[in-house]
Amino acid sequence: MNAIWHICQFELTRLFLTKRGAILLLAFAVIWLIIFRYPVLAAANSLSNNTFGDNLAAFSQSMNLQHLIEWNYGELAIYWLFAVFAFPITAVLMSSDQLASDANRGTLRFILLRCSRHQLLLGRFLGQLFILASLITMTLFAAFAMGMSRDASLATSALDELFFVGINLFIIGMPYIAVTSLLNIILKSSKLSIVMIIIVVPIFHSIVSYLSTIIAPLEILLLALPGIGLIDAAQMPALELSQTTILPVLQTVAYLAAAQFLLTRRAL
Repeated sequence: MNAIWHICQFELTRLFLTKRGAILLLAFAVIWLIIFRYPVLAAANSLSNNTFGDNLAAFSQSMNLQHLIEWNYGELAIYWLFAVFAFPITAVLMSSDQLASDANRGTLRFILLRCSRHQLLLGRFLGQLFILASLITMTLFAAFAMGMSRDASLATSALDELFFVGINLFIIGMPYIAVTSLLNIILKSSKLSIVMIIIVVPIFHSIVSYLSTIIAPLEILLLALPGIGLIDAAQMPALELSQTTILPVLQTVAYLAAAQFLLTRRAL
């Protein structure tokens, strides 16, 4: 565990204490500042305006998002709709270079003199999980603070929503970090890993979805893809042990197991 923790700390240091990490964090902050300043604030004001009630209720019901209207803070509700799709991409971009650059530079052998392959893989993965959790926490509390600035009396009753959003975003992001670990081993390139997840995976999803309308058993192949339940997660009214929460955990375990299997058999 000591070796795993040191590797995990290195991942955190690369993001929070280096120039490259500072640039990434600045870009992340600017993007979320724009999101908070315009769509989240404007939509939250609309949610709190009773004159939009009937039209808003009809629209949300058609999208199966009517439970969001009942949230105490509209800021958290709109943040949830943006974050559920934004953080998977963030997780991929932040964790795209877990092993690839070390393998290409030849430093992987040097690192493995001081730890096992299993420790390296798990340490890098846990480090990226801590990074994801920290980014989620910062933006989540920013949305919560926006709600408190509008009506502080609802803060206590909105804690359940705060917990729901935080836990779900973390669970949703886990398989993306794990599949990036796997692709780093297979492709040996961080850029190709990003391309595979952001471009190739959606194309494969579309093809399989179409073919499954003709050959129904093919639909089971979709379960191997990360993000298969993002829309269902956005529509989930409460944290529960359903496919939207169990499947990402199972995918994470499967991706890490496959990554470990390939890494132990890879010639360095």
